[in-house]
Amino acid sequence: MSAQRDPPPNEGNKEGLSKYVKRMKMVWRRTSMVKPPSAPVMQKSGEPESSRPAPEATPQIPVSKATPDATVFTNWGTVQEEKARALFAKYGLTLEPGEWRSPTGTTVQRVVRPIRMRVRRTCHRCQTTFGPDKVCVNCQHVRCKSCPQYPPAKSNDHRDDTQAALQAIVAQKMQRTAPVPRKVKEPLTMPSRTGGQDVVHQPPRQRIRRTCHRCSTVFGPDATECTACQHIRCTMCPREPSKPNKYPHGYPGDANAPAEPPARTWKKPRQRVRYTCHRCSTLYRSGERECSNCGQEKGPESIRDPPRRDKPKPDPELVRRVEERLAKVRISTG
Repeated sequence: MSAQRDPPPNEGNKEGLSKYVKRMKMVWRRTSMVKPPSAPVMQKSGEPESSRPAPEATPQIPVSKATPDATVFTNWGTVQEEKARALFAKYGLTLEPGEWRSPTGTTVQRVVRPIRMRVRRTCHRCQTTFGPDKVCVNCQHVRCKSCPQYPPAKSNDHRDDTQAALQAIVAQKMQRTAPVPRKVKEPLTMPSRTGGQDVVHQPPRQRIRRTCHRCSTVFGPDATECTACQHIRCTMCPREPSKPNKYPHGYPGDANAPAEPPARTWKKPRQRVRYTCHRCSTLYRSGERECSNCGQEKGPESIRDPPRRDKPKPDPELVRRVEERLAKVRISTG
């Protein structure tokens, strides 16, 4: 690509060049055909016509119809080159024949999209058509639901029909999945041997037994008091079979458990200490400070039973060794 002798006023300006590049990108993105320019290329005043090369003849682009709805371009590179040449001619530039490099023979199919109708809204006050904004340009009215639109909005009849159909399907499924009432089986009977009422078969049931937790005596049927220790049945009395998950706080009809004395705790036995008067050998009573026989006050001279344990004195040899080691540590640190 070569510029003309007189550079355009935007040459050297980054903004002007970026504007051209953006326009070229917009042209390349288009998929429609560009008509050849009707007007000749603009020329600068003062530039001779002989200096500009003669425009080449526009080649005919073969277009083939693949289907009635899709258009196929068999030479897409030539189409792009013509678009670029027209854009350059618009801004006074020249595109040399050898400078455009694009793949030739590329087949491109035009994208077919459904036709969409533009929806227009009109102000219900002044009958002015709304623009891209939601505010009327004439009366400054904000677009509302009363403002009509063209084409009119579709009714929700099809939605109502769909909803009704869904409800009908759900009702049919509910009827299918509804539980069938079970037939009540007649109880098994057997004629009585004595000629009275027929004997009816009863399902087996497990007998419930309660035991007193104090004396391990089994409670009688429907009894709440133990016959051995007269203990009222409480929540601590075991039940067989037990159901702790169903009745975690006791079974129906049980009284609250009485307060039981705490279990005995084993403690280390201790020896009682006794003091004896060293004068008359009389035993001091518990809590007395004076002898009941001679009136001697209890003091360090009083005989103690058992005697006090003397703390063992440290070995002088070990003390000496420890002191020597400490002295060495102090010297080394100092």
